[in-house]
Amino acid sequence: MAAAAARSLAVLVLCGAGLAGAADDADPSACWPDGNQQQMNACAVRDFRAADAALNIRYREVMAELPTAPRVALRKEQRDWLRRRDPACKTEARASEGGSIWPLVFHACLEKASRERTTELEAWKGRR
Repeated sequence: MAAAAARSLAVLVLCGAGLAGAADDADPSACWPDGNQQQMNACAVRDFRAADAALNIRYREVMAELPTAPRVALRKEQRDWLRRRDPACKTEARASEGGSIWPLVFHACLEKASRERTTELEAWKGRR
């Protein structure tokens, strides 16, 4: 009986050690909205990437539906918009430049701009 209890205790200790090790192995920069600044920054990057992917999908869908002349115009407009987006967000984040919150402010701006642009692309649907 004592040997069985000792084995059970050994298993519990090993399992507990494994769980503690798993917590130590967790990525400290993984997204956690209520976490530390690095984790919140990771969320902002993740959210921007999702918004950018949605924008690219919408852009390709709209381009596929357009005849040649509007397609050329939209391509030019999109390139112009892209050239303005990053500098505008750098300006918006300038007050936090050098601080740990800068990535969050910058990527949140990029996300917002990308979501707005995705909505703007709807106006191109059906143009001839």
